[in-house]
Amino acid sequence: MKTEVVANQGVVEMKRLCAKNGISPMELSRYLNVTWTRIYEIISGKRRITSETDILLCHFFEVKQGYFAKLQLEYDLILAERSLQRKLKEIPILQDTVKAKR
Repeated sequence: MKTEVVANQGVVEMKRLCAKNGISPMELSRYLNVTWTRIYEIISGKRRITSETDILLCHFFEVKQGYFAKLQLEYDLILAERSLQRKLKEIPILQDTVKAKR
């Protein structure tokens, strides 16, 4: 079974807002006063959007604080669920364990 590739929507949104406003990732790093490497690694999927980066991005783009962090968390949960699929099949759910005790 082939697994569907999922994009990190926080990164997608960051890139969309940059493009919409005519800002390159290099310019974004300067505006946020962070290293270019930090932005590049986020865009290339080598680094997560941390709480600190979320606060900086949200302030700059004038969106509600936590916006990018929420998107990052949703992406992380998708990846974690995929990696745990086999293990989850082995773990019973509470309702089944309660029924088994009766």
